[in-house]
Amino acid sequence: MLKQQVLDTIKKNRLINYGDGIVVGISGGYDSVCLLHILYSIAEEYSLKLYPVHVNHMLRGEEAMRDESFVKDLCGKMGLEAVVERIDIANKALLEKISLEEAGRNARYEIFNRVLEEKSAHKIAVAHSKNDQAETLLMRLFRGTGPEGLKGIEYKRDNIIRPLLDAERGSIEGYVDGRGLEAITDSSNLHTDFFRNRIRLKVLPEINAAAGADITDNLLRLSKILVADEDYLRYNSELYYKRAVVEKRCDFVELDLESLSQLHRAVCSRVLRLAFSEASQRTTGLEYIHIDKLLQLIAGGRTGSRLDLPFGYMAVKSYSTIAIQKHTDHEIERFEFLLSPPCEIEISGTGCKIKAEIHHFDSIEQCRKFLSKKQDSDTEFFDYDKIENRLCADKNFQLVVRNRRDGDIFKPLRANGTKKLKEYFIDIKIPREQRDSFPLISINKEIIWIIGNKTSDNYKVTDNTKSVLMITYMKFE
Repeated sequence: MLKQQVLDTIKKNRLINYGDGIVVGISGGYDSVCLLHILYSIAEEYSLKLYPVHVNHMLRGEEAMRDESFVKDLCGKMGLEAVVERIDIANKALLEKISLEEAGRNARYEIFNRVLEEKSAHKIAVAHSKNDQAETLLMRLFRGTGPEGLKGIEYKRDNIIRPLLDAERGSIEGYVDGRGLEAITDSSNLHTDFFRNRIRLKVLPEINAAAGADITDNLLRLSKILVADEDYLRYNSELYYKRAVVEKRCDFVELDLESLSQLHRAVCSRVLRLAFSEASQRTTGLEYIHIDKLLQLIAGGRTGSRLDLPFGYMAVKSYSTIAIQKHTDHEIERFEFLLSPPCEIEISGTGCKIKAEIHHFDSIEQCRKFLSKKQDSDTEFFDYDKIENRLCADKNFQLVVRNRRDGDIFKPLRANGTKKLKEYFIDIKIPREQRDSFPLISINKEIIWIIGNKTSDNYKVTDNTKSVLMITYMKFE
């Protein structure tokens, strides 16, 4: 009995809880009519609230209106009120530059989720069958998917459930016809313009004929084997991903190269997918060719190398990391602000500000006591008398906060000599694409503090210091 088989699927995979509100996608075809009727038949026992939803894609003229009317009548006979939405799928596909199939699927789930929220429902039930599963596996195989894709359609994903996933199409049709129910046929299902239709109408019959048997069960068996293996790999990959993450923020995930280099290719590939997914907030789009090039970049790419990725993202290899981030072709704009302490300067476009204060002391002990209060690296102290002497030496000299310029020089604290700022950045392995974003405190071309890094040896506080310039770097939202 099909109904018992569906109930077994529901119980085994914990698809439905007592008292659930369920949005049911219904096209009017055999599969969705069967799904709605079975859920309706158990609604009282499980205290279910059913919300049938039909989406008219407006692609088939009068036939689409026929489907809409059929669904309304069917639901009315069950005492259910169907939610019917009309969406111009052809226009949606054109605007979003996607296929009709993808546009239709996206529209349906957008509406299902909206109704779910409006009705305070819990689940979305869709009528994928065992045959849909086999077709999906072949489609993904022909498109070059990996093991993740060959897992096929899941019984439950987030709030979407598929109670008919173990049911064969023949059994579904027998259930509908055997109970005197009606169903309609979508003529577009007979057209081979769509990939899935070509698989169902041409490819699968040819494969079955060549194999001398229906390969559906063999495909599903392969899928179940891969599910177990993939779950194990995914679990371990998530652990290694957490260990490899150096930094993550909106549109940006940075991974440690040494950690990645120790991973098996299969695990490293999944770690990179997780990084791309978290940076881009997309679960698809990264293909085998992208993963292969990412692995090559990790293994042998030069520091500073970039790799374009889908959806406007890129990978950037640094000295010890690789970052997945939003593409940035533009240069960071120059900024420069005069510091005339006491003052507080907001650096526009950077989300930070600089506060500068001067403190005078009568004794070395007072000065030392004040300096001992420093608690973090976002505050630094300088001998203000030395800075003032430098400013007085040339009327064109100014104390400013800015980003780097050609010709900048720097004498790091406790270093013997002066070097170009560019050379210093290379020595301490600051990635090229990050160098322009460092705020610098400078006098003309001489850097006195690379904020977040070292200070200059020329303006350090000593036992002879009586006036201290305190500069604090503050971030804000």
